Amino acid sequence: MTCAITLVDLDDTLFQTLRKCPRDQPLARLTALGFAKDGSPLSYATPRQMAFLGWLAETTHLVPVTARSLDALRRVRIPFAAAICAHGGVILDERGEIDAGWQATIVARAAEHSEALAGLVAAIAAEAVVRGAAINARVLTEGNAPLYALAKHADADAETLFAVVDAAIGSLPAGWTDHRNGNNVALMPPYLGKAHAVARILPALRARFPNAPVIGVGDSRTDAPYMTLCDFAMMPTRSQLAAGLFDAR
Repeated sequence: MTCAITLVDLDDTLFQTLRKCPRDQPLARLTALGFAKDGSPLSYATPRQMAFLGWLAETTHLVPVTARSLDALRRVRIPFAAAICAHGGVILDERGEIDAGWQATIVARAAEHSEALAGLVAAIAAEAVVRGAAINARVLTEGNAPLYALAKHADADAETLFAVVDAAIGSLPAGWTDHRNGNNVALMPPYLGKAHAVARILPALRARFPNAPVIGVGDSRTDAPYMTLCDFAMMPTRSQLAAGLFDAR
């Protein structure tokens, strides 16, 4: 029996890079769950995260809701039923097939913003050259759809990265999302977001499991909009989303 529907973010929620793992957890106790294209491990879960994942997988209808690309999602070794990836740009059904209707909508909307995305990337790259900063800026795509602009600093210098992006883009148009977490800046058009994709799949899930509560699990501010569509919300206590909530007073 499915006791709940769980819509869960992956990175920094169920697992993280080795650099972000707790220092009191030796590598031998970690479980690799995310892998590079060459098969080498990139992301690890602690024993407690593995226990949490096992509980979710065994007792709930588990649906990942992740910023990962479709290719990166397929290199994650966890059990799940359907998925949302690419910040909501792609929906997979329980057979692992892409939702064609959603894909058509995304492709059409992406075409309307392709020039704006290319302009943002060009501006960030130009500012990086001026400042001598090692920043990689590119447009992330799925299939033929340019989805969002992503900038990273080669040496994980977030302060320099944010300064370059601020100088390059000024303020984004209304409705755009400027998401910053660690050494990443994602600039997303208004149509893109995890919440939009969750809103598409949630009615069918509620109809299929009418008495099951929906639990949203995430760590970052871009998870909050889809988590508000759920009945309950969970987050790691040491996360961007939880920052300040649990400070002792």
